[in-house]
Amino acid sequence: MAVRAPAPSRDALVALESKYAEIAELRRARDRGEPIPARAVFKALAERFPGALHELDTLPLDVVDARLAALRRALAGDVIEPWMAWMASYHALLRAGLHIRIRATKNRSPGVERASELAADAASHAGIEVDVAFVHAALRPPGGRLVGVIYARLEILFGEPAASIRATLFPRLRDRRAPRSSDNDEA
Repeated sequence: MAVRAPAPSRDALVALESKYAEIAELRRARDRGEPIPARAVFKALAERFPGALHELDTLPLDVVDARLAALRRALAGDVIEPWMAWMASYHALLRAGLHIRIRATKNRSPGVERASELAADAASHAGIEVDVAFVHAALRPPGGRLVGVIYARLEILFGEPAASIRATLFPRLRDRRAPRSSDNDEA
């Protein structure tokens, strides 16, 4: 399906490139046995890129390096891969959702007017359009997890199944294993 959301801006690609460069350096420093950086380093990374600490903890270094190389190629004029748009939107939507939740701590069921204000404020803060439905979903996420709301919105924006987007953005080691021979048998 065609992407309904616009491709990420050059600024968004530059930001993603800097995120992956930072993650790569933090991982390499850890692998070299260097001291763990100050907490402020991780806090700043998480503020700029909500969800990035999950990547830092779980993405294999070869995936980080591959993403960094792909972003550098895209910035040099090569193809902007779908995951780049998904990741830029993931961070922006998570930033918007967290912004909404912080500003509505006492009222998880705002009226239309307040929800509209929260949507406009979050959109301005995060740099991505969000609506009243997103506000209500962020304040009362199904299953209690905001990330589910983010993936549902990404599915709407990009016309790709949320599970595929999640598996691409945050592959688990078991997702990267070679299929077993029994997985390839046709009945």
